[in-house]
Amino acid sequence: MGHFITTELEPSMPREISIFPGSWKLKPLITLHICASILLLSFALPAGKELWRLLDSSVFYYLNGFIAQSGAQTSFWAWMNVRAADLLPGILILLTLTFPGLGFRREQLQQALVGFFALLFFALILRQLLHEVTELFQLAGLSPSLVLEPVNRLSELAPHIDAKDSSKESFPGDHAAILLLWAGYIVLSRRSLPSLLALITAIAFTLPRMVGGAHWFSDNYVGGLFTALIALAWAFYSPLCAWLAIRLMRLCAPLFKQLARLPGIGRLPFFTASHSA
Repeated sequence: MGHFITTELEPSMPREISIFPGSWKLKPLITLHICASILLLSFALPAGKELWRLLDSSVFYYLNGFIAQSGAQTSFWAWMNVRAADLLPGILILLTLTFPGLGFRREQLQQALVGFFALLFFALILRQLLHEVTELFQLAGLSPSLVLEPVNRLSELAPHIDAKDSSKESFPGDHAAILLLWAGYIVLSRRSLPSLLALITAIAFTLPRMVGGAHWFSDNYVGGLFTALIALAWAFYSPLCAWLAIRLMRLCAPLFKQLARLPGIGRLPFFTASHSA
């Protein structure tokens, strides 16, 4: 059944296998915090927010125009905005973390999966803190489909499809935060073709909500990107996620071992990874 990667991310583990460095790197840590802070301040300050809204409106009218071009496009964007469609990027993310060559090498897969969930847990805490701040300073608001006119609304053009095309609190963009977090995770772990594909895929999957009008451009690329940048900074330039991943690996190791004994399942690359692969 192959060698099973065991419990811990040891400090002596080879660099090419480790996902998180597990050490402080203050310069990139501070740099990413500065970039994220400038991004958020540019949206929070009155003059900057006005410029963002001009950009938001232009992007929305351009993207929303796709809906009215043909019945086929309307149906496509409507189906991409149903709740079930949210599973597509989730499945894709899971595939990149459990099969080699899509972002990580075979010997890194178990650590990649556990490490991403450690990073996601941290990002969700950050997202909640950002939500509280936006509520306090009244940065959150209605989505473009509830503010702008004229609007091509999926709920009117394709009423037979239960598509989401509005939101009363659209900032920050939750889906964008997770997608950008995943893309950044692959980029910082392995700078190669999978990194470029991950970035393109993340951007592509942020489009449906913007086309339908449930999110402004700034919801995704201010709120979502801010969350991803801060989370990635602490993951890759501090020991935080390395520490958390070690403990999650200890918890998950017995489960992985049990799953590896199942017929067929144990032959998957995720369970047959070895340090010599």
